[in-house]
Amino acid sequence: MERRELIKLVSLATGSLLAVPLTNSLLVSCKEDIPKNDGNYSLQFFNFEDFILVKKLIDVILPQTDSPSATGVGVHKIIDMMVGTVYKPTERDNYNSAFKALKKHLNSSSKNQLTALQDLSKSLNENDNDAKMALLDLKQQTVAYYLTTEAISKKYLNYLPIPGKYEPCISLDDVNGKAWAL
Repeated sequence: MERRELIKLVSLATGSLLAVPLTNSLLVSCKEDIPKNDGNYSLQFFNFEDFILVKKLIDVILPQTDSPSATGVGVHKIIDMMVGTVYKPTERDNYNSAFKALKKHLNSSSKNQLTALQDLSKSLNENDNDAKMALLDLKQQTVAYYLTTEAISKKYLNYLPIPGKYEPCISLDDVNGKAWAL
């Protein structure tokens, strides 16, 4: 057998060995990770009690108005899934300890939760830093995941799956006074 033929055969064999697992992982990743209702959703990171607290907190951050609430579009499930499956173990541990500090702060406060959250946001006390960071992380995640959900980006924001040319100086009237989803 000539060297060139051997190289071709080895490269074909290597390519086919790599293609099978890659194709399998692509097909498996196409399944839906977020069920539509809470009944079928299995928690990835939070325990049930913490998951209920997250639902309450994100609805305080983004309540229902003329647009759906954060839980109405499934932000609580996205947060749970992202922290449970995407975060590295050290990031998960940091998130968990900060969330426990937030939970402890809310439980120790004699005020209602909304007032306690507002006071925590304004707090300069260094003992509240972990709880404050957990609240800030939760706010950022809530807004980011809310705006990227399909329901919000298609109905309440301008949405073009494949945008046209970039036009930097246009009036808001040209885009119906809405921000762009993409």
